Amino acid sequence: MPNRTLALDVSGTTVRAVLVERTLRSQRILGFYAVPRGDDLTADLRTLVATHELRWDEVVSALPGDVVTHRILTLPFHDRKRLDQTVPFELETQLPFELDDAIVDYQVLGREGDAAIVLAAFAPKAAVREHLAALAAAGMDPRAVDLAPLAAVNVLRLADGARSGHAALVALDHDRATIAVLADGRLCGLRALSRGAGTNGDLELVTRDVRWSLLALTGDALDALALWIAGDAVDRPEVAAALTRALGVTPQGVASVPVNEVPITLRREQAAFAAPLGLALRDGADALQVDFRRAEFAYHREREAMWHALGGVAVLAAIALVLMLTSFVLEGRRLAARHDAIRAEIRRILTTALPNVHTIVNEKAQLAAEIATLEKQRQQYGGLAPSAARAIDLLKAVTLGVPADAELEIEELALDGDTLRLRGSTRTYEAVDTVKRGLAARPEFRDAQAKDVRASVDGQRVDFKLQLGVARGDER
Repeated sequence: MPNRTLALDVSGTTVRAVLVERTLRSQRILGFYAVPRGDDLTADLRTLVATHELRWDEVVSALPGDVVTHRILTLPFHDRKRLDQTVPFELETQLPFELDDAIVDYQVLGREGDAAIVLAAFAPKAAVREHLAALAAAGMDPRAVDLAPLAAVNVLRLADGARSGHAALVALDHDRATIAVLADGRLCGLRALSRGAGTNGDLELVTRDVRWSLLALTGDALDALALWIAGDAVDRPEVAAALTRALGVTPQGVASVPVNEVPITLRREQAAFAAPLGLALRDGADALQVDFRRAEFAYHREREAMWHALGGVAVLAAIALVLMLTSFVLEGRRLAARHDAIRAEIRRILTTALPNVHTIVNEKAQLAAEIATLEKQRQQYGGLAPSAARAIDLLKAVTLGVPADAELEIEELALDGDTLRLRGSTRTYEAVDTVKRGLAARPEFRDAQAKDVRASVDGQRVDFKLQLGVARGDER
């Protein structure tokens, strides 16, 4: 079933909207709509809806650039958890109010090695609250609240010439302007001006501001800049001429950008509707976007819709549960009969393996106890296979391997699997080496190693440790 999204741009002197229809496989723009902006945003939105008879399934909107502050940060890590913790505090020194009074969101623009390039934006909670209240009074609950200047850049990124080198978007409206710069398709600069192209005098001032902004964002590389213009002033011929004189670059209109979702008959309006069009296209995989519907302003409609849908499913789930319980009862009876048969077979095997056991309480526990007893007995023989030398044989080999003239005191003798460890003392370091060679010469041992050879505390003897590998029968 198609889903319709209404994308709203309420900044400036005009309320603009784009309606996009999505299916599982495609999306298309149904129309561009606008009404003049007055003092009452709620009334303006109601007029927009009534005039154009709009119907939608969800809404996305954007805050104007003059109420949002943004920065592009380079942080020496890219882990999402660390970014969540760090970005707000990186911005804290730039806030004219407490961090608790702002909503912060960010988007990772790219990576340079282990560093992350991040666009961070923060808006006062009061501005977000006022925006949502005005929309709610008009019957709208936006799923996301973006940044209008950022949304417009999504249209520029679709242009072929914006994917390599430096490209810029200048959006000139009557009372405001937006400047965005891309480097090889990645946003590297974004600036919102509170001055627009309202009159000829304003146009001269704003083109000067645009020039200085582009020089700062591109590093004085205006001659290699691909420039696009948008906004409601783009149709005025003097605007393009003024930008050409100021920048030395001939701008192209955003209307020339081939946006597949926009019908050909509507493309001439793309320039004026760049911000809401970018909002409508924000669900793309690499779209530029932030969302101020966070914390206390989090969007709950999707959760409510999910619970409503789950309620509809509950009846079917109950029916399925009754059928499952019936099936479980029947299957349980069958498994119980099978269990009794297996239990009888286990008991038969137990009585065969342990004929001396006459009282059977728990077959598994009794078998485990018998296995543990046998394991202890096996370890008493050194944990070796029956064909290997027994502990008594190894003691004999140690006795025969130690030279008769060696004054040796053995303090500890331990057999751990295939390793015999010996700790003792003798009179000289040479005697330690003599004992090691004597034991290494025995066929019962291999890989003799002397460790921790040092003088005793009283200095009268030499303490040492020997580690001997016990040879298997086929190694002798």
